[in-house]
Amino acid sequence: MEEEKQYQTEWEAGTTEEEEELGEDKRGKLVLKIGAVIILLAFVAFSYAWQPIFWPPNLDFLKQDQTLSEEELVRQCKPAVVNLQVIKTAGPRTIGQGTGFNLEPEGKIVTNRHVVEGASSVEIIFSDGNRFFSRDIELIDGYDLAIIRINGNNLPTIPVVNNRLVEVGQTVTIIGNPMGFQRISARGEVESYFKTKTGMLVFTITALIAPGSSGSPVLDGTGHLVGIVFATGTVTIDGEDHSRALAIPATAMSQIAKDLD
Repeated sequence: MEEEKQYQTEWEAGTTEEEEELGEDKRGKLVLKIGAVIILLAFVAFSYAWQPIFWPPNLDFLKQDQTLSEEELVRQCKPAVVNLQVIKTAGPRTIGQGTGFNLEPEGKIVTNRHVVEGASSVEIIFSDGNRFFSRDIELIDGYDLAIIRINGNNLPTIPVVNNRLVEVGQTVTIIGNPMGFQRISARGEVESYFKTKTGMLVFTITALIAPGSSGSPVLDGTGHLVGIVFATGTVTIDGEDHSRALAIPATAMSQIAKDLD
């Protein structure tokens, strides 16, 4: 018997809200009932220079990182994950923070559209302290994705998987900058696929993430890109709420590359 799960979802992008519609698992392995609440992970302007030995429940996402940070997969991919300082000058000048990752040695940064939309410029910071400023920001129609181009050389990259969807049940790893902490890793299983009302295919991951993770890469066991985190949601199973990461499949990058080239 197939297990049914109710997703409580809510779009938050400025002052707009949008309901999700029922969709099917792309591979026909799981049927979902989509209810109401996906909360978009907006970037946050918090900056922490410390990681406490004991943390409150809202920092539980740090626990798993202590183990994962020593794995070779995580160590190899972390250099390509960048911190984004997003500068907006429309109205009061504001600086926000988010996550992105690099795909090309010269510098092609992927993040979420909602992280950089309305930005006048973005500062891109690599793990070795290498910094770039860019106004070359491309917002991708039909996806919560954006491309930032910089003029670099021999920058660390993450390989892309374009030809297949990650399978339901497969273990994946997320590396991002939640709540101002840098390059924190989380792990979980791909749970299900569904489509948003706008037709965007997304999948859920049984991983604990936090605001600031928007734009984080989702990696398979070989360190290849299989998704991009864009939101977090709550799943109600047997009356209990469980947090889920929401991601856009990396297969979307294939079509985006054709549109941009």
